[in-house]
Amino acid sequence: MNTNEHKTRAAELGLEWPAVLTLYREARQLESQEVERLTELRARGFAACSKLTGGRFKLANREAFTTGDATMVRGIDVAAADMGLTADELYDVLKADAPALRPADDVMAEVIDRAAELASPADDTDEMLGLVAAAAAADITEQWLRQLVKSGKIRGRKAGRNWIVSRADVAFFARHPTAGRPRREAAPF
Repeated sequence: MNTNEHKTRAAELGLEWPAVLTLYREARQLESQEVERLTELRARGFAACSKLTGGRFKLANREAFTTGDATMVRGIDVAAADMGLTADELYDVLKADAPALRPADDVMAEVIDRAAELASPADDTDEMLGLVAAAAAADITEQWLRQLVKSGKIRGRKAGRNWIVSRADVAFFARHPTAGRPRREAAPF
């Protein structure tokens, strides 16, 4: 997938691209920190075990790593205790593949999915209308309705480039045609 496809998918879900990009960067930074932490832990584990076994740790313990038996690894329990881990935890870290960042497309897809979940809460049962349709139904201008939403007097949110508002608030304006409208001052005679 390329960036334009991700942008299109985000727009279809009503997400603003700069916000998605910010979330993506944060996710990549967290993932990078975790990869660095695991890499450092592996390096420390190999160094500690090699020091206890006189070097060539992985070569000396090849059978243990191919069979998956941590009890056959000499000195792993001492090295693990020095690192604050159990022998099994250290063995799992050492036998695992070297950590690496996931593909950028996978991370971006996960970020877009998660942002879409957060943007549309499941408990919001009130039906929402687009700003143009809501303004027409309430018989007020779009600009005035947009100001009311921005000021918090009407429930609404931005979905992509468009505003959406609560159908219940629109019904209030239909019942009370002068509610919240700017008043025109009478011209003096």
